[in-house]
Amino acid sequence: MKPPDRKHEIVIARWQLHGGAPDNMGELYQYGRRVECDGSWTIYHVFTGVPVHIDSWTMIGLDQQLAADVLQMLNEPHRIQREAR
Repeated sequence: MKPPDRKHEIVIARWQLHGGAPDNMGELYQYGRRVECDGSWTIYHVFTGVPVHIDSWTMIGLDQQLAADVLQMLNEPHRIQREAR
């Protein structure tokens, strides 16, 4: 059996892979990313599971780096707001 701290690291790594990692206050970001069966990435709203739309662009079929960049951009205002509290 793995020590609890190692198990915690694995759980966090899985959340990060899927874009829903908790922030340092234990709150979830509003947007997440997931890898699809075809290997592409989707940015989605974590509470509804619906893909995000930016103007006329639906955040589906992205490569991993673009998904990471978009995810960071979308979650940044929420991170700043939480840090201000």
